[in-house]
Amino acid sequence: MLKRSYIIIVAVLLAFVWSSSVFSQESPFYDKYEGQFIKQEVPQGQNIPLQYEGPLVLLYDNGPLTTHPGGGFGGADASALQTALGMGTYGYGHQISATNSIADDFTIAGSAWNIDEIRFYAYQTGSSTTSTINDLRLEIYDGDPSTTGTLIYGDLTTNVLATTSWTNIYRVLDTDLLGSQRPIMENVIQLTPPLNLGPGTYWFHWTCGGTLASGPWAPPVSVLGSTGTGNALQNQAGTWVAVTDVGPQDFPFLILGNAGAPCPVDPPTNPNPPDGTVGVPVTGNTAAWDNGAGTTAVELYFGEVGSLVQVYDGTPITSFSLAPVEPLDYSTTYGWRVVCKNDTCGVSGPVWTFTTVDDPNIQELFCDDFETGAGNWTITNDGGTCVWEVFPEPWPNSYTLPCDPSCGQVLGADSDNCGSGTTLLSTATLTNPIDATLYQSVWLEFDNDWQAIDADDFALVDVSTDGGTTWQNILTFDETDIRNTHEIWDMTSQVALSNFIIRFVSIQPGWDWWWVVDNVCIYGTDIIPVELTSFTASAFDGSVELSWITATETNNQGFEVERSNGSSFEKIGYVQGNGTTTEPTAYTFTDDNVVMSSYSYRLRQIDFDGSFEFSETIEVDVPAPTSFALGQNYPNPFNPTTKVDFSLASDAKVTLKVFDLLGQEVMTVVNTNLVAGNHTVDIDATLLNSGVYFYKIEADAVNGTNFVDVKKMILTK
Repeated sequence: MLKRSYIIIVAVLLAFVWSSSVFSQESPFYDKYEGQFIKQEVPQGQNIPLQYEGPLVLLYDNGPLTTHPGGGFGGADASALQTALGMGTYGYGHQISATNSIADDFTIAGSAWNIDEIRFYAYQTGSSTTSTINDLRLEIYDGDPSTTGTLIYGDLTTNVLATTSWTNIYRVLDTDLLGSQRPIMENVIQLTPPLNLGPGTYWFHWTCGGTLASGPWAPPVSVLGSTGTGNALQNQAGTWVAVTDVGPQDFPFLILGNAGAPCPVDPPTNPNPPDGTVGVPVTGNTAAWDNGAGTTAVELYFGEVGSLVQVYDGTPITSFSLAPVEPLDYSTTYGWRVVCKNDTCGVSGPVWTFTTVDDPNIQELFCDDFETGAGNWTITNDGGTCVWEVFPEPWPNSYTLPCDPSCGQVLGADSDNCGSGTTLLSTATLTNPIDATLYQSVWLEFDNDWQAIDADDFALVDVSTDGGTTWQNILTFDETDIRNTHEIWDMTSQVALSNFIIRFVSIQPGWDWWWVVDNVCIYGTDIIPVELTSFTASAFDGSVELSWITATETNNQGFEVERSNGSSFEKIGYVQGNGTTTEPTAYTFTDDNVVMSSYSYRLRQIDFDGSFEFSETIEVDVPAPTSFALGQNYPNPFNPTTKVDFSLASDAKVTLKVFDLLGQEVMTVVNTNLVAGNHTVDIDATLLNSGVYFYKIEADAVNGTNFVDVKKMILTK
């Protein structure tokens, strides 16, 4: 009896389990998820497990992913690629490592949304059900990011991944529903404070990273019997393409938060520097703005566009010094975004941008965009039937250049354009040499599309510093296609400090394919400075003569001569420079206004742009004169002032007086004790009439020497 009862009980339990299994697949409740509440309701038409984490509302569901609930490996769900409909793509690459990303849109109608979470889906082939996703980056645009949309939130350099976990779904073929190589992970972004978005159509643009080599891949929205009706986009290393697989595709994602009244905080306004400003200096900058009404706290994000990081979070401010992150990089576009908040929500302003000044140390030595043709180049045909030529849009073949769609005319060696069976061996040589004699670093940049057909194809870039007699190769492409690249090649070791020419050589003996270049530019930097090879000082006859030699000069306006006798330096003269030259140049300057003492001298070299640099400091001792002497006044004749120099071989009591033609004293200029050395005094004859005068010096030296001398001077009024 006991055994019979046991059998009945087991049968009842088995029946209950079977009926429960059937019910779980047919009811609107779904218990195969990892959330807190068993049998959490699945959103209508959506078979992605929704992990309920609080009082959040599903604001938006971009489409289903599961096609066979419970029909996958180990009883998990399957998201089947429908090969029966001709579809062939498991997932779409949005790998950070390959600079790939994807984008899809959503629309807010009616009330604004406060977005707390966004959930995206990805897998890496070969992973286990333990997630290997470790990076997720997001931008939000107010329109199509491939055309006119404006970035309003986020960047593609900040990892905003909050959590990642298995969805209980495998991505499989419809012919192999039990495949387990592609477990799909749910990757969650949490926004704190919630992001408030008003009615309108927006686009998510995101990219992902993981620890495995394959992927991450984004599975598309999957509906049995449908090839898709979406409009998603994929960015492949800078080029936007529509996501299609038989039909256009969408990507599944969930938006969670709350809908209702907009956040009662106005957005920030009035940015300074104004949005889009160019030519901003790399130091001394402050970002300023006006906070919106209702603001009680502020967040500030700053960085290169696409790399904004939080630099402030606190009480309301309306300006922020950028000194902690300066100096900024030259020729770089920076972005900044302000979030105005209260205690419960926040409203983000747009990303305002400015661009810094170009690096003054970088000079464009040559640049050709071929918009006016190939006039800068000498085109030769070295044995083939095709040559380099300029192609206007539309181009004859599917060229892929990073400047597309604004490349305009391009320079191409296109054997395919010549027709089947042709050969190509052609050279484009720059006609006029490039002067890089002042530049210690030189490099080449160009937009490139190289498509070869076999191992006989080569693309060469050569340079010559002897007018084309000999050539040095700096770049070689072989049978490996190098497409859609902006090439940057350092030519310093080959051409720095010289005149040179450059050539592009296409060797394509096959009947097909091409090499296309555009925006060929050569830059130089590290300009040779004003280089002093010597700086000396010599004292003689009561004066100091300074001499210096430059080996090279660049933009040299001149030299200010500065002197110190133990105190601060003062300017005592100026010597004109020679601008830009690579020839050695000698300079001299004589300082006559010295006495017996020790002096220090230095040069302040000034460029035409006002920048300057000091030389080393040199010192010289000025000895006492070997004799007493009185110099001729200068200028002479004069009106009404003149100068008189005299030398004392020893300390002395000195008088210097002026007399008229009758021998009457009319002025005493000096009457004091002076030290040995050279002296200069000024005579002001403003109160005297025109005529001939005499000036007389008497010196009674401490060594017993008495010195007297008289000279004539002429005052002309």
